Amino acid sequence: MSDSVILRSVKKFGEDNHGFESDRSCNNDKKSKLQNEKKGGSSQVGFFQLFRFSSKTDIGLMFVGSFCACLHGVAYPGVLIIFGTMTDVFIDYDTELQELQIPGKACVNNTIVWANSSLNQNVTNGTRCGFLDIESEMVNFASYYAGIAVAVLITGYFQICFWVIAAARQIQKMRKFYFRSIMRMEIGWFDCNSVGELNTRFSDDINKINDAIADQMAIFIQRMTTSICGFLLGFYQGWKLSLVIISVSPLIGIGAAIIGLSVSKFTDYELKAYAKAGSVADEVISSIRTVAAFGGEKREVERYEKNLVFAQRWGIRKGIVMGFFTGFMWCLIFLCYALAFWYGSKLVLDDGEYTAGTLVQIFLSVIVGALNLGNASSCLEAFAAGRAAATSIFETIDRKPLIDCMSEDGYKLDRIKGEIEFHNVTFHYPSRPEVKILSNLSMVVKSGEMTALVGSSGAGKSTALQLIQRFYDPSEGMVTLDGHDIRSLNIQWLRAQIGIVEQEPVLFSTTIAENIRYGRKDATMEDIVRAAKEANAYSFIMDLPQQFDTLVGEGGGQMSGGQKQRIAIARALVRNPKILLLDMATSALDNESEAMVQEALSKIQHGHTIISVAHRLSTVRAADIIIGFEHGTAVERGTHEELLERKGVYFTLMTLQSQGDQDFNEKDIKGKCLFHYA
Repeated sequence: MSDSVILRSVKKFGEDNHGFESDRSCNNDKKSKLQNEKKGGSSQVGFFQLFRFSSKTDIGLMFVGSFCACLHGVAYPGVLIIFGTMTDVFIDYDTELQELQIPGKACVNNTIVWANSSLNQNVTNGTRCGFLDIESEMVNFASYYAGIAVAVLITGYFQICFWVIAAARQIQKMRKFYFRSIMRMEIGWFDCNSVGELNTRFSDDINKINDAIADQMAIFIQRMTTSICGFLLGFYQGWKLSLVIISVSPLIGIGAAIIGLSVSKFTDYELKAYAKAGSVADEVISSIRTVAAFGGEKREVERYEKNLVFAQRWGIRKGIVMGFFTGFMWCLIFLCYALAFWYGSKLVLDDGEYTAGTLVQIFLSVIVGALNLGNASSCLEAFAAGRAAATSIFETIDRKPLIDCMSEDGYKLDRIKGEIEFHNVTFHYPSRPEVKILSNLSMVVKSGEMTALVGSSGAGKSTALQLIQRFYDPSEGMVTLDGHDIRSLNIQWLRAQIGIVEQEPVLFSTTIAENIRYGRKDATMEDIVRAAKEANAYSFIMDLPQQFDTLVGEGGGQMSGGQKQRIAIARALVRNPKILLLDMATSALDNESEAMVQEALSKIQHGHTIISVAHRLSTVRAADIIIGFEHGTAVERGTHEELLERKGVYFTLMTLQSQGDQDFNEKDIKGKCLFHYA
């Protein structure tokens, strides 16, 4: 087959042809969308939206848990009913005993009568007796209490268990969706969202959602059920006394709510202050050598103690508020006792409307209802915190990325030559839309050649590499691969054709083999060994005790700079990329390590399209083409000798680097210089 390119995958990506005008409007829309996301406010998440990840099983668990919570909530008013009845039984029994102790009275035919009175008088004025078997009654009441205790044990267990299980299932699903959504986001989104903020969402925010939909929900249902049933029981037994008690109950409920909310708020501030002190301690201990070298021990102790003072202040305020409102609430409760029993005694003694047991039932029912209503309000804070935390989480999950790295859309080329061209590309970073990084950049990178990009810092060289990987889309213009706009290509396929070696290679805390396999997940051990040999890393790996199974440590801390760089090169090569990007791959290495890395790069130069941004002249001299960057555009192009003759950007950089060399001249530059700028 000829050099023609065959397209595979018929999934369409937008328009077939991307003109410059449509590109400009499209990318302006993207840029404005990112800016609006960064600036705009967020709509509050509704409470029931917190359960958006619940399945039918979760709904069933929550329903059963809610039913058990309601039964648990009814138990307390049920106890009060039994307690009121038991009180009446005790009073009746005591009344019977007292009457029978009066001389001349006796129990005849279940009626208390005067022994010397007539039958008619006995029937008319006697009191019923002999029906109360107090021991049997107490056994019955004890069995009722025991039954309620068993019911509370079962319902209390299942209400918490089912709600927590349902919440755990939903939170697990939420974490999966959230992390997957983050992994789908374009790099520009990460520029506008700090890593610390994302970590906080993963830990604190999702935990707050969990608190809102787990045991707090079950406790809220239980307390509200107890409160409602308490008030209903009080009004059913006696609405007059209930109204009198309720007149004070709102103050009791408010007091309980204020205690719950204030304790939660002050505790939060206190924990934040302790967390800040902890971060200071963590920072100091992890950098103890630097602290000791500069004699900063005393200063760091003072800084730590300063944060402890803030925590202490919040703790004192919490104690003051708790003490005042606790005393206030119990003062109201006892005043309510006084009012209720004073008025209740009138209803019992003067009007005869209530029995003593009924009085106790009404009083305790309304008090319990008010207290549980106040305690339930503390759960509302957890719900509010969960809703607030869910706003940012759900926004991320629902957001459609501007560049979806997991999308299956786009073409896949059956054959790739590796020719890259920039067509009047203009670019701004989403986090800095007012700063133009690339300005009408046009350049061609030939297939199979090594092209070096040079220029002063901030000229846009590394940005050009990121556009090739489609980390970002141009604000204007387009980047093409073998004549195809890379936006029309499948992004996973595109990145699979590209290997990248950066200035500071990132190694994961696992074995050398797994770090190399990260370049291609289906790589065999033979592929890994081959890539290591091509990267000039095989020798030092085999000298290690565990060889390819050696752990590289946190961030590759167990490896030297040169070793890390060669492992990174092997990781790039294991995927057998057609295009290899070297972003200052040797700038942070010493001469010996650089020589080893350069030897590895020289092995792989043939058969790959290589684009190098480097600081070492040896890399530039080996390039087929050198492109000089200035102010975000390509201003010159040629070989090492041609650009020196032209005396442009490249020549100026060489001159600046070589200042101090008394014998500097153009001939020396051509033959002896050891460094170059990019």
